[in-house]
Amino acid sequence: MAKSVWKTQYETGIPIIDEQHKRLFGALDQVQGAVLDGSTRAEIRGLLQALVADTREHFQTEEAIMAHHGFPDLLTHIREHELLMEKLDELGQRFEESHDSMALLVPTFMGGWLRHHISEGDFRYAQYMKSGQVAAGSADLLLALWDQGAITFL
Repeated sequence: MAKSVWKTQYETGIPIIDEQHKRLFGALDQVQGAVLDGSTRAEIRGLLQALVADTREHFQTEEAIMAHHGFPDLLTHIREHELLMEKLDELGQRFEESHDSMALLVPTFMGGWLRHHISEGDFRYAQYMKSGQVAAGSADLLLALWDQGAITFL
């Protein structure tokens, strides 16, 4: 089974987004490793819950930045996020109802989804930011998000 590994080709050029993407890849790898190493069900559950929390936080950060800059495909991007969260909830439920190895579906599915989403959705946004159509003030937005506790890792 292939590991979920961050590669520089996934860099968007938006530091906070890239750092969060790296963290998500690391969390995926932790889930996969825990299952393959025979970790307890409780340990795997904890890693899955942390992955879902990190994913939700990342999506909130991304959506706030995109909204602040008037990204025209924001609603499409939000819908993609909603669909992934629904799928993660479904996979989490299947894990609770079945064998521990079911947890392997999460990094397998989400790793593929994340790579595709970065290269298709996030790169469109990064290109939009680089095009000069973006409103000023992203640093102010990031500080406000940090102050509100909406982002916890940079």
